[in-house]
Amino acid sequence: MDKVIIISGPTAAGKTAAAVNLAKKIGAEIISCDSVQVYKYMDIGSAKAAPGERGGIPHHLIDVVLPSQTFSVGEYVAKAKKAFDDIRARGKPVIVAGGSGFYLKSWFGAVSDELFVSEKIKAECDELQRSPNPNALLEKLLSLDSRAGEFIDIQNPRRVRPALERVMASGMSVGELKRRFETLPCPYGEIEREFINIDLPDEEIFARAKIRAQKMVERGLVEETRKLLEMGIEKNPAAASAIGYRETISAIKTQNFEGLAEEIFASTRRLIRKQRKFLRSIGV
Repeated sequence: MDKVIIISGPTAAGKTAAAVNLAKKIGAEIISCDSVQVYKYMDIGSAKAAPGERGGIPHHLIDVVLPSQTFSVGEYVAKAKKAFDDIRARGKPVIVAGGSGFYLKSWFGAVSDELFVSEKIKAECDELQRSPNPNALLEKLLSLDSRAGEFIDIQNPRRVRPALERVMASGMSVGELKRRFETLPCPYGEIEREFINIDLPDEEIFARAKIRAQKMVERGLVEETRKLLEMGIEKNPAAASAIGYRETISAIKTQNFEGLAEEIFASTRRLIRKQRKFLRSIGV
């Protein structure tokens, strides 16, 4: 059975350095598990390790797409699986490093049901979403599955539409879809996982996060973000809302840069707490 070493933990804990050091010792290659570092030119705000900081270790899934282009978890899985298979075919160990939500979760189980949703269904949902009735999507979902609220947060529009599309595409209830999803295999096949959680006490990790936010601004985060705006980063909400860039885009638009580093640090602090909670939720 193939094995993967997964190094994760909250932001600013030191995952990158730990992964590079271990890779040097065991001759491994690294697959990034960071949803911001997949974007080219998003370097400072993502704390992307410069080539010289990678220790000569091959890194995969970094600088994959332009910031204006969306990049789904399904696309991540496809590219990560190819990288994983290629590395193992060369007889080298694999280290997965990072802590981004569904990217990380994909190494423990299925994250996509791969259910085909037709353009006709998407168009119908588009029309409902544009309706003057703000609850049109939810009402349609409940008309098809009155028990949907037992399985998803129906107060969250980001949960309602995908659920509706899948109910319409499959003819199944949300509960049935959930049970079906839970039987799907890990997209990387049967793999042995060694998980290493990199974390630090609150006082230390928050101090590191604060210094990192300050250094990002000092190293040219505003200039980097201006260039990203010219490249069309706002066409991609996922990239534009990434911590560091979201706050900087707002500062550029308001021309108010006072306290930018503090705002980024505050967002990072909240993220650290969310990341720890997420890691507990997937049982690691």
